[in-house]
Amino acid sequence: MDRHPIQARDFKEILSHWATTVTIVAIREAGQVHATTVSSFAPVSADPPLIVVSLGANAQVLPWLEPGVSFTVSLLADDQQRLASVFADSYPVGPSPFPDDGDPVVQGAMTALICTVREVIATESDARLVLGRVESVSRTEGKLPLLYHRRGYRKLGED
Repeated sequence: MDRHPIQARDFKEILSHWATTVTIVAIREAGQVHATTVSSFAPVSADPPLIVVSLGANAQVLPWLEPGVSFTVSLLADDQQRLASVFADSYPVGPSPFPDDGDPVVQGAMTALICTVREVIATESDARLVLGRVESVSRTEGKLPLLYHRRGYRKLGED
């Protein structure tokens, strides 16, 4: 295999072949929920339970994420494609999928992680890595994940 320096467009093309779970990261601040769709989510360790999400500089939730703050990561179910698209927009419109109070977990999500920000890490780009400790989880039985692969939403078993 030949090696050569990689350009941003080539890197994006390569990563488009990586399938990932679609999530919505949310925070409740002064009674208002701020949320954004995120596909750059990964577990870091099981003990302690840590996760990381990568957020662009313009992500709606980023200004409120600082160490000690509570946030949620809702892993979307395969029937929540429309919701994923809504929160991928900078100005989401439509009915709120979040409860009126408490943790801002997406109703009907496959799984939800309630986390505390441990650290926000600047990168060489404008992205920020948010390291979170998982404090509790909830799960909806019988749901399958919504995936993002080759620049589109997918369900398990689809080509």
